[in-house]
Amino acid sequence: MRALAVFLPLVAFLAQPAGAQSAERTGHYYLRGVMETGSELMLHPDGRFQWYLVYGALDLFAEGKWTEKDGAVLLTAEATKDVPRPGFETLTLSIRDKALVPPDGRGAYVRPADDEE
Repeated sequence: MRALAVFLPLVAFLAQPAGAQSAERTGHYYLRGVMETGSELMLHPDGRFQWYLVYGALDLFAEGKWTEKDGAVLLTAEATKDVPRPGFETLTLSIRDKALVPPDGRGAYVRPADDEE
C-alpha cells in the first residue's frame, strides 16, 4: 500500500496529455491599457495559441505553441496555412498575478473573469 502512495504523483503526471499546459493559464485574454490598439490571445490547453494585434492600419497575426517557464509565458510562432507569415517568432509575456505583460511593460493581457475580481 505504501508503494502505491509513492507512485501516485508519477501516475498523475503521466496521465496528462503530451503538450498539455497549466489549466490556470489557459483561456481567452484581451490586451488592456494600450490606447488605440486591439489585441487578443487565446491559450489552448493542448499547448497551442492564437494571437492578433491591430494598431491603425497594421494587422499582425500569429499562432503556434506556448509554454510556461520561470514566471513567463513563451509564445513560439509557426508558419501555418492560415498565418503563413507570423507577426513574431517568439514573444515572452511576464506573469504578474493573473495578467500577462508584454516585454515593453505597456498594458497587460487579462481574461475578463480575472479583470472583474
